[in-house]
Amino acid sequence: MTEPRVRWALAGYGAGGRTFHAPLIRSATGLDLVAVVTGSPERQAQVREELPQAVVVPSVAELPALGVEGVTITTPSATHAPLAHTALDLGLHAVVDKPFALTGADAADLVAHADRAGRLLVPYQNRRWDSDFLTIRRLLDEGVLGRVHRFVSRIDRFRPVKSSWHGATAADGGGVLLDLGPHLVDQAVQLFGAVVAVHAELQTVRAGAGAEDEAELHLIHAGGVHSTLAAGLASAAPGPRFQVNGDRAGFVIDGFDGQEDQLKARHTPASLGAEWGVEPESAWGRLWTQAGPEPVPSERGAWASFYPGVAAAVRGTANPPVAAADAVATARVLDAARESSAQGSVVHL
Repeated sequence: MTEPRVRWALAGYGAGGRTFHAPLIRSATGLDLVAVVTGSPERQAQVREELPQAVVVPSVAELPALGVEGVTITTPSATHAPLAHTALDLGLHAVVDKPFALTGADAADLVAHADRAGRLLVPYQNRRWDSDFLTIRRLLDEGVLGRVHRFVSRIDRFRPVKSSWHGATAADGGGVLLDLGPHLVDQAVQLFGAVVAVHAELQTVRAGAGAEDEAELHLIHAGGVHSTLAAGLASAAPGPRFQVNGDRAGFVIDGFDGQEDQLKARHTPASLGAEWGVEPESAWGRLWTQAGPEPVPSERGAWASFYPGVAAAVRGTANPPVAAADAVATARVLDAARESSAQGSVVHL
């Protein structure tokens, strides 16, 4: 027999909820987006216009009465963990956008709560399904690069201070370390394993920024790989997105995975079908050997696989697409980065 579809809700209908989560939930097999939680009259009106099938409610507490089984939390950063605790207390499963929690201790406390409640808790690490990341994973699996010793990952952006979020302090969940750092650290750990040492430099360079807007982390993985991770909102001249060097070859790719732009253009996996996540040849990376560079076809981006994976996990037919414990490990690396920057020292984990 076919499993019943999972009744799902979305908490927050700002840029994250409206642009990134709602289209992917609606395109997912096994899920129905039946409710949106927002207290903003303007966003309530947007939901009624754009998602007429969804009920709009002002509080997560109203979701169980609607038969909702789980909720995606994509509200302001400092509210993620508190709202997830509330959802778990209500008997709901939860997907939590980044940052999963503001500290490693808070992340561990949330995971322990989910274990006690017997509910699914899934960190939203969609960039495990970026085209460029999947291409690197393929090259590693094939052994093309040989033994990797150096990995560089950058997200460089140039954003003037223009919103209240940019004025938020680190205690409020502001700053690039908590915004982009979870993606960078998670990807590095997925590729090269646990982190044993961290050295970091955090800077605040833009007028009006309430927390760091430039961050550079140097990680040593247990297997010996050294990773350099950089994130910036004041980086007018971007570096390569990824650079990987091994003893047989290296790989470099510029630009950015195209799924974000597809969603911003109001496309969805359902509307684009086979065109979703496909990178043009002009965006392919280059494999460097002694013979010189050659283009490497990119894997197809697969953000659309996340929510079907959540539905399968809720029904007990698959493991969660991202383990909750992974978010704790990432949060502890970010804690170490903040400590390292403050002390000017290497922090060992």
